[in-house]
Amino acid sequence: MTPDPSDSPENPTNADTLISVVVVNLDGGEMLNESLESVFAQTWPNVEVILVDNASSDDSMERAEARFGDRLVTIHNDRNNGFAKGNNQAFAVAEGEWVFLLNNDAVMEPTALEELMKFLDGDPARSDEDGGKIGMLACRVLRYSETNYFDSAGLLLYPDGVCRPRGWAEKDLGQFDRPDEVIAPHGCAAMLEKSMLDDLGGFDERFFAYLEDFDLGMRAQLCGWKCWYVPTAIVRHRKSALFGNYSKFKAYHVERNRIYCAVKLLPRFILFVSPLFTLNRYLMQFYAARTQAGLSADFMKEYSFLQLAWILTRAYCSAFSRLPSLIRDRHRLSKMRTLTTREWYGLISRFKLDAIELALKF
Repeated sequence: MTPDPSDSPENPTNADTLISVVVVNLDGGEMLNESLESVFAQTWPNVEVILVDNASSDDSMERAEARFGDRLVTIHNDRNNGFAKGNNQAFAVAEGEWVFLLNNDAVMEPTALEELMKFLDGDPARSDEDGGKIGMLACRVLRYSETNYFDSAGLLLYPDGVCRPRGWAEKDLGQFDRPDEVIAPHGCAAMLEKSMLDDLGGFDERFFAYLEDFDLGMRAQLCGWKCWYVPTAIVRHRKSALFGNYSKFKAYHVERNRIYCAVKLLPRFILFVSPLFTLNRYLMQFYAARTQAGLSADFMKEYSFLQLAWILTRAYCSAFSRLPSLIRDRHRLSKMRTLTTREWYGLISRFKLDAIELALKF
């Protein structure tokens, strides 16, 4: 039976469970303190907070340490290790049974962790009707200022390896008011079981930033771990507050990393035809740019076609240079995979994203 938070007791039986909240910071400014304040305001009683600083050039880390003191477990890096490695460093020292990832530009509602644990408490075995163990939970992530609009209700997949938040930019009309199975949680606010992270080895650090959340979630799915969206666990998020929606940094990493995802995670036939999906996506994004629709149009206002071509060339060259190691990872994952090939295709079909929607909203 699907666990339902509304059926859970007011005081969960797992109230002693320690949750390790991880915040990776880079030049978070005032956002960092607001994010941490929301963590320390949680109604869940048993929380440790791990703050990883990726060599910030501002004083956000110093201000956080001055404000919260020994309530923080801190890791100082002498360079920017990226979101993936920064979180892995925290996973190595986390003592909680569950790990909650929170972006430094995101703010949790006070009951967010409690609602996640109530959801789990609704099914002590943490199993769904298909027998898959729940290892990931996705929050109801709303826009920071426009809280009647969604930022994420889990992730969706386009069959060339790229992903986008489910429900992004949609007005909240109650369409995501029920718990639902999703393919993976958005990395800005994700609950992950520590034993799952240990089994999978955490994030793939080659990603550095962007799509590493989907890569982890998809690897988990292939190994039998499930993800559920919990609508009562609410987080507000400033999307792309550090790098921006239209930055060259983001465009490069998304395009490179989606090739990583394709090679590692797609069934053989879909991987073979994925260039056709990519071509279709490019055509839809070109259409969106020409009709002044979606983020593609906004990106083209900032950059020329030559600049875009250079970004894509760099992304492809970087990804293809790592093909041997990606193929080795694919083989290792195939030995760990518990899903049948039919279930693998079914997973992609259930959470597939259309190219036109991707072009108009991504």
